[in-house]
Amino acid sequence: MDAQQNVVAAADLDPEPSAAAAARRFVRDTLISAGLSHTDDRVADAVLLASELVTNAIVHAGTPVQLTCKFTGATVEVSVLDRHPARVIPDVPSAAALIDRPSGRGLLLPAALSSSWGVTYGQVAKAIWFRLGPDTGDPEAAAVQAAQAGQAAADALAAGGRPGPPPAAREADLLQLGYDELLGHAVELAREAVAADAAYALIADEDGELRMRAAAGGGIPQFPVGDGDPGAPPGAAGMSTFLDLYSRFAERGADLAQVQNEPLHSLLTVPLAAEGRVTGMLAVAAAEPDRFTEADLARVQEVADQVALPLERARLAEHDRIRRARLSFLAEASDLLAGSLDQEKTIALAAQLVVPRLAAWCAALLPDGNGGLSPAYVWHADESMTDALTSLLGEAPAPQVPIGAGARQWSLPAAPSPAPAAAAELASDPAWCFPLVARDRSLGVFVIGRPREGALAREAVELAEDLTRRVALALDNARLYSEQLQATNALQRSLLPPELPDIPGVELAAGYQAAGEGNEVGGDFYDVFEATPGRWRFAIGDVCGKGPEAAAVTGLTRHALRILAREGHDVPTVLERLNELIVDEGSRARFITLIHGELIPAPGGSGGQAAVSLVCAGHPRPLVLRAAGGVEAVAESQPLLGVLDGVTFEADTFRMFPGDLLLCVTDGVTERRSGGRLLDDGDGLRGLLAGCSGLNAGSVVARIQRAVREFGSEPPTDDMALLVLRGL
Repeated sequence: MDAQQNVVAAADLDPEPSAAAAARRFVRDTLISAGLSHTDDRVADAVLLASELVTNAIVHAGTPVQLTCKFTGATVEVSVLDRHPARVIPDVPSAAALIDRPSGRGLLLPAALSSSWGVTYGQVAKAIWFRLGPDTGDPEAAAVQAAQAGQAAADALAAGGRPGPPPAAREADLLQLGYDELLGHAVELAREAVAADAAYALIADEDGELRMRAAAGGGIPQFPVGDGDPGAPPGAAGMSTFLDLYSRFAERGADLAQVQNEPLHSLLTVPLAAEGRVTGMLAVAAAEPDRFTEADLARVQEVADQVALPLERARLAEHDRIRRARLSFLAEASDLLAGSLDQEKTIALAAQLVVPRLAAWCAALLPDGNGGLSPAYVWHADESMTDALTSLLGEAPAPQVPIGAGARQWSLPAAPSPAPAAAAELASDPAWCFPLVARDRSLGVFVIGRPREGALAREAVELAEDLTRRVALALDNARLYSEQLQATNALQRSLLPPELPDIPGVELAAGYQAAGEGNEVGGDFYDVFEATPGRWRFAIGDVCGKGPEAAAVTGLTRHALRILAREGHDVPTVLERLNELIVDEGSRARFITLIHGELIPAPGGSGGQAAVSLVCAGHPRPLVLRAAGGVEAVAESQPLLGVLDGVTFEADTFRMFPGDLLLCVTDGVTERRSGGRLLDDGDGLRGLLAGCSGLNAGSVVARIQRAVREFGSEPPTDDMALLVLRGL
């Protein structure tokens, strides 16, 4: 329409997200129908301000909105009425406050762009209005124009100020928005500033590569990147860069903008710069060719300048939050992994840390008996997929990840045809391999993967890489602990007889329990063997200390006892010779307490008296429970071994009748502590043995072991050995 005409139009908008877009179309169509060109600054400013005020009304008032647009000659008047009069409009923030305040910018726009604006309150509604027109420079005329615009808003209140529904219980506090929400707000502002069809924010990542982080509006660029005219203006290069980035982004499966049928033919880009550094760019697009002007460029750049610093601060805050969350996750994972010294439990725990937090599935490939890598643990967030995943991993050649290499992309082999749908889906999953390396030793490979529609982000891969290093260290610690435990158990078994012999007329039972977690060789031992035909020797001892040094002395003592006894030496002579051997060891020697005795069964086996002679060298005294009742000590305590040179010993002898029971224990039994009391205080062991009348040898060992465990609330701190001989 060539001639401009006076136009007044109104529209009712529901409180929904599409209201802002409807407001932009309504104002643009109304003003163009009045004869204004779409390139007129008043059209662009009116569309931007109306969109912003409608958005504020929808968000903060939450009621239906009445939008009125009036064009009279050279001026444009727009009012936005909502039915929430209690929501008072705050004062316009200062320019200095804008930097630290991401909310409340809607009122800055009418204050900056309009010739006059204001708020008119009614009993059940309020209207925000603005006027766009030439500045006469006459304060009185400007006041008259403002009064007229305010009166128009008051009229709108009178006409449309009907009671409406209560405000919605939703308020968007932009002060609480995160980085992504602020990016969304920025692209909305950019799109509305020039009434574009779509807007996009591309932000530089840590490598300096631009990646799309937010989009607003409908449609994505559909025209080819390579169709640009060589003589095109400088903006064409920015267009090509944007489209190339967008294409690569879309290939990764992102869906930040809804694809529309109509192509976009105009693109404008401006940089986002904060503190002298370009952090990204804003782009706006439109379906109409040659849609944007220099004025549009200035408007989008103004939006970019306004949001760049708050965005940069929000980005740094987001990175700090991510960093702290990452450190917290790794610290928690380290604590959990350090608490296990079992390889299978360590791998299972690592899988639970990864799935589903970082990946949809994971697998640990560890060395097998053939020297290759095979799945040792497989876990999928969907347990129904675990069997198919295990099968594919078992058929796949193990990935080769050298020591020192970082994360490497990998893929499962194609599922054989025909194959279950689960296997085909898994075969198309992208995966990443991480070497399990600790102390320059390769322990295997850790593999994680996700479905194609959710490829792992770089941050997740880096986090998984850090976690894998901790898993490898925990695995290596578990391996070393397992090897040490196996060596300890083997050494401990070598210090005890493989089995007790059968002695005619005598029932034997023994018990041994190491203190702690079983990863250290104890110093307690016992032995029973036949020295000469018809003569049996028994011994129970306690070497001072623990570990390999104590084990060495224990082995020396046990084998020396057997050699000396089988050479025909009596019990006192055996201990005297053994004492010399230990003293000769010098500073390497350990003190030893020992009971060594000889048992001669009754002729003909059971039913007769057995003769026993023994020496108690610094050891808890042996006790005998008589068949007729009563408990007595049957040996006097003599010097322990390894202290004095040239010491002599004397044997104590007694008769063991059928039903009599001889008990020998180490100090792990007698010195078991409960608070300030010991188990043997007040002849506690005598009383405990007296209650075992009528029990066989094995039952006596079991009862005393249980009594020792139950005597104190804390775990035992000393090894415990018991030897029981019972006459038959």
